[in-house]
Amino acid sequence: MTKLDENRLYWIDAIRSFACLCVLLTHSVIPGGTRGSEIIAPMQYFAVAGASVLFFMISGALVFYKPKPFVPFVKRRLAKIFLPMVIWTVVTLIINCLTHGIEWSQLPNALMLIPFTPQFGTYWFIYVIFGIYLLTPMVATWLEKCSRTDVGILLLIGCVAMTIPYLRIIDKDFSKALYTETGSLYYFVGYLWICLMGYYIRRYVNIPKFKWWHVLIFLFVIALPLLLRMMGEPSALITKRTNINVVLLCACYFIIIKHIKLGDRMKRVVYVFAQHSFGIYLVHKQIINYILTPIVNSLDLSYTVSIPFVFLSSLIISYIVVHLISKLPYSQYLIAYNS
Repeated sequence: MTKLDENRLYWIDAIRSFACLCVLLTHSVIPGGTRGSEIIAPMQYFAVAGASVLFFMISGALVFYKPKPFVPFVKRRLAKIFLPMVIWTVVTLIINCLTHGIEWSQLPNALMLIPFTPQFGTYWFIYVIFGIYLLTPMVATWLEKCSRTDVGILLLIGCVAMTIPYLRIIDKDFSKALYTETGSLYYFVGYLWICLMGYYIRRYVNIPKFKWWHVLIFLFVIALPLLLRMMGEPSALITKRTNINVVLLCACYFIIIKHIKLGDRMKRVVYVFAQHSFGIYLVHKQIINYILTPIVNSLDLSYTVSIPFVFLSSLIISYIVVHLISKLPYSQYLIAYNS
């Protein structure tokens, strides 16, 4: 039985486990069907916020928390996340060649591009987060010296910037003029800012007891996409990861899970699952693409059946695969465990 570490942040393991499940859920929609499609949009909206956006917050809460020297930090992250991703990208490209997804003649060019751009769409997150890691030693050093007010001001500016796209409700041209590539706030809001929010919540947000107005805020955040849709906002805008409604929903997930009291048994469960989460992220889409998609397509299932089937099947198979690989020598280079 896993021995509990009193210094470990098990609520981070719980958030990471939840985010991993959300990633699986977002990828459990096999395109092609129509029956039951009405459940896809709301399910994917609430899962997307809990997937990549929540992982950015987790990263900020962990790596921004204390200063670290540049070279050792980057070297460790290269070995921990980038090398396993490269290996699995190569495996995926070879499988695509064997299944005629791409031509063998395209393989050399794809291999050369791996260090610079994702060759397997699911791995886009790793490229973005590694770019943030290059800035982490500088950001973490600054955060140690600044006050809560300083960080709060940056977060407030970001919240204002994230509402600009929705000013099109009032005046489309005005909103577009403010949110151009040469605008002062356009590059302020992004995944680095979301990481900063994760750091802020970890360090400063502590709620001894949830009150009625906390519940009202959470209900408002849940209702926000529906209100925006009723006002005529397009789905593509509402579901954009760096817009205010998605980030606020992600912050609610983070805060709620952070304050859930976990018993010893549940701590062990989330710890073990979180240890497998990065490996599951690396292998689950291949399992969905090459194993589960042909099954679903041959059975012509309704989305109300296929989504739970793909979700549970990909979860179980991915976990088993990752667990078995973890027993191999040098498995840390294939599926790095989370520290």
